[in-house]
Amino acid sequence: KKTSSAKTKTETETKTPEEIEAETRRLCDHGFLSLREAQAVDVKAVKKLFDSPLGQRMKSCEKLYREFKFSLLWDAVEVFGKAPGEQLLLQGVVDCCFETEDGITVVDFKTDRVFTEEELTERAELYRGQLSAYTLALERVLERPVTRRGLYFLSVGRAVEVS
Repeated sequence: KKTSSAKTKTETETKTPEEIEAETRRLCDHGFLSLREAQAVDVKAVKKLFDSPLGQRMKSCEKLYREFKFSLLWDAVEVFGKAPGEQLLLQGVVDCCFETEDGITVVDFKTDRVFTEEELTERAELYRGQLSAYTLALERVLERPVTRRGLYFLSVGRAVEVS
């Protein structure tokens, strides 16, 4: 069984700090963000994301999903190589994924504080398993290949591709 819930891309303007603040208020007003979450939004970090090459790809993609929820039953043999006949429930929420002609790009946003290239690389490796699970789920649910996977570290405004 596969289930998912997704919101498709909206044409919201987020080019200036004021527009980002307005969008944050809108998300709060519609219950997508709590007041506490809305107050924690780092407008400068969000603007840097939208100005980045990744942000530009997100804005120009064919279809964008935010907070993509999924629940899938998976054969344990496929995951662990043992326990025939047993199934696992794989659940999660993908921060962002978007479709292009080539396939799906998965992006997970991270608030980790990183200070060096070495820390950035170590953190990216730490999240490899999470991105692999998202890849399996999205390929099954959306029936398209995942062609790119990455993390975006908001604290330093850096995207890291995870192959």
